[in-house]
Amino acid sequence: MILAAKTSLGMRIKTLRKARNLTLDALATLAATDKGYLSRLERGMKSPTVATLLKLSEALGVPMGELLGEQIASDVIHVTRKSERVPIGGEEGGGMLQSLSGNSSSLSAFIIHPETEFTAHRPESAHAGEEFLLTLSGSIEIRFPDRGFVLDEGDSLIFPGHLPHRVRRVGDQPSSALVVVGRGQA
Repeated sequence: MILAAKTSLGMRIKTLRKARNLTLDALATLAATDKGYLSRLERGMKSPTVATLLKLSEALGVPMGELLGEQIASDVIHVTRKSERVPIGGEEGGGMLQSLSGNSSSLSAFIIHPETEFTAHRPESAHAGEEFLLTLSGSIEIRFPDRGFVLDEGDSLIFPGHLPHRVRRVGDQPSSALVVVGRGQA
């Protein structure tokens, strides 16, 4: 149990350090501590003193409670209420999407209502990161340059976002899908 607590503290320190684009050297300098000691803290191999925790808290610009995992920064949890979703598109017979992810920096999530046909005026999509698609209702076809898949309600697909792809609904029934794009870590 003590090892797990050390490891989770170490993971929080490392996560906070990386979120601030700090190297081990830079954080060690800011916290007036040894780089090797800091590395062992992050890996859960050492337990910090109260003085070291105070220095790290100051160097990382977070309250002690956040560093210890007792509180969560207000900007790391994003709630998007149904009433806050803004539909985009929705022309006659056309597709529509609604953003679900608000101002998240690492994920983009949408509900899409695809058009009935692949349209010539819309280019294929391609983007960084990975994409996850879950069919919520109806049937959806996703087409890549050399193959396509028809996904029925409950089916899902994960693929690298850089692959050119197009999406359309299959059949007369309305369809929708949850799409989540992970932009990845730098």
